[in-house]
Amino acid sequence: MSMIERIRTRRDATRRARAIEHALRSANSPAVRDEIIAIAQRHMS
Repeated sequence: MSMIERIRTRRDATRRARAIEHALRSANSPAVRDEIIAIAQRHMS
């Protein structure tokens, strides 16, 4: 893996994590939060 790919992968992961955090913060109900977490975990693995 080249240095550029590594930086790009890390940047994408950071962007994704920030988007997930934002979605969790703006989710009003625990059910919505659980759903976001479930989707995020499905995409991480």
